[in-house]
Amino acid sequence: MVIALIVSGGKGVRMGSSIPKQFLELDGIPVLIRTLMAFDAVEEIDQMVLVLPEKYISYYDSLGYKPVTPLTLVPAGKERQDSVRNGLLKASELDEDSMVLIHDGVRPLVSAEAIRNGIKYAGKYGASACGVHPKDTIKGVDEEGFSTGTLDRNRYFLIQTPQCFRTKEILHGHDEILKQKKPVTDDTMVYEACYGPVYLYEGDYANIKITTEEDLLVAEQILSRK
Repeated sequence: MVIALIVSGGKGVRMGSSIPKQFLELDGIPVLIRTLMAFDAVEEIDQMVLVLPEKYISYYDSLGYKPVTPLTLVPAGKERQDSVRNGLLKASELDEDSMVLIHDGVRPLVSAEAIRNGIKYAGKYGASACGVHPKDTIKGVDEEGFSTGTLDRNRYFLIQTPQCFRTKEILHGHDEILKQKKPVTDDTMVYEACYGPVYLYEGDYANIKITTEEDLLVAEQILSRK
């Protein structure tokens, strides 16, 4: 079974809105619904698990979106790590031998190709994640604020989601990270700490994460061109 785990536990503090950023409208449709629609359109996805702040589960229900793919709602945790782990526990309950695609609920412009490639490469290599090469020159900087050299941007990736794993392995990884009280910023860090390298494949510059009001404006422009 292939399960899409959509993590949408954020409260949108940086957006400065009265409701979490995942519920703001992008060309008339809430950001989160657009994200779910993207996965619902990929026939390889067997189940979806959506992690939401508990106080907004009823708000989500009121939106009336009914995907074709079976969807299970799970309450978010205090931190992102906790929210992902809650979703992984549900994914394991649905099928402990499943593959899980962990995706940010506020990346609504993810392509079907990125989703399918994640499934393909995780099946081949055990774990995969999409990303893009940085466009800007990347400099090292010392404690005094002076440059220390220029990095080869062709050897670096800006990591996006989905990030794809065997559910058993990434859940075990999160359990270990929890025991160690080790902070992580994404799930590839969890996998690397417990198992080794993650296969990285080319994503899409349009697959932006909507964090600020400016991101929403950029997403609207991208959407208008599609």
